[in-house]
Amino acid sequence: MSRRELTIGLLLALVLRLGFTVHAYHKDVQPTPIGKYEYEPIARGLLASGVYSDPPGGVPTARREPGYILFVALIYKLFTTHRMYVFLAQVILSTLTAGILYGLASRLFSPLVGRFSFWACVFYPYFIYYAGYFFREDFLAFLLVCLLYILVRWKGPWAALGAGFLAGWLCLANGAWAVACFWSALALYATGAPGARLKRAAAFALPLVLMIGLWAGRNWLVFREVIPFSSNVGAEIYLGMTVPYEALGTEEQNRLLASDPTFMRIAGLQGEIAVHKAFMAASKEYLLAHPAKFLASMAEHSVKLWRLVPHARAYTHSYLVVALTALASDGWLVPLALFGLWIKRRDDWVRWFFVPMILTVTWSFSISQAPIRYRVPLMIIVLMLAGAGFEELLRRRRRA
Repeated sequence: MSRRELTIGLLLALVLRLGFTVHAYHKDVQPTPIGKYEYEPIARGLLASGVYSDPPGGVPTARREPGYILFVALIYKLFTTHRMYVFLAQVILSTLTAGILYGLASRLFSPLVGRFSFWACVFYPYFIYYAGYFFREDFLAFLLVCLLYILVRWKGPWAALGAGFLAGWLCLANGAWAVACFWSALALYATGAPGARLKRAAAFALPLVLMIGLWAGRNWLVFREVIPFSSNVGAEIYLGMTVPYEALGTEEQNRLLASDPTFMRIAGLQGEIAVHKAFMAASKEYLLAHPAKFLASMAEHSVKLWRLVPHARAYTHSYLVVALTALASDGWLVPLALFGLWIKRRDDWVRWFFVPMILTVTWSFSISQAPIRYRVPLMIIVLMLAGAGFEELLRRRRRA
């Protein structure tokens, strides 16, 4: 791909993301205008009191992992506490993601796969959409593509150390990525050159362990409780176990929970940690009482995390537009990626990194809720595999 085409593509990616962000901001269709999902208020609390907390009281919290919140707080510190600065930073990161993905896919597979992945990323609707909201998905995708690029581009232990730092940040932005990142350390050992693989794997794992350990240590000192990621985990698992998938995130969920005596009892407890521990205990009790139902729920969540069309819910846009957009993107990219996966099944990166990463992240989300949004960072891998499938289709057409 020429430099001119790359520049045009990046400018187009920037315009699409910025345009939608400005539209969403001025049309006031933000689903989380004041940080409903608790990222933005905690960032404000950190800046106001110096404590990882909700404003204005400065009471410590561990309800959300710190990776994305520290990013929000940094933007506010550098500029001002105006949400549009965060969205603009996300627009830039999402645009850079497309450019880095081109370099990654070109090195890993071929220039044609790189070109396909790049343009698919430029137009991918979920990357455009989430740049303008207080969600972690575009931020996670940026960390993932940088991590993979470093590991593919440079083979020494210092590069692995830098990638390990990004992996630690990825885990502290969303704990569901922890299993995938630790597996990647093992994959580096398994696929590395003799004599160097132990160093590279250890260099990758070191910052990963230290960063998660620092956050868990902070939580132990503050709460005297082992919380490696988020104190919301207990509630997320309980909801994922007890609420039917179609009802998650709807008014029906609220009705079902209001009629659940266990949920109402725990929700009435005082203190974040007490609630977390009670939900974890209730989840364990439910698992022991209904193991088959729990496994069936996990299987359902895993499959529906990768469904091609979202359920009809109360979106801020027309459901018809949402469904058609999903079909016009995931509707062909995901099947094409499955074909590419088959074609590249013997590739070390596919076998040791991409497939385990998709499976472990899917498994992590299957334990709790699993909306389509959670799979968006994994689309970095899916777009590359779709590019490999596209390249193979072209090759077979030329042969015919």
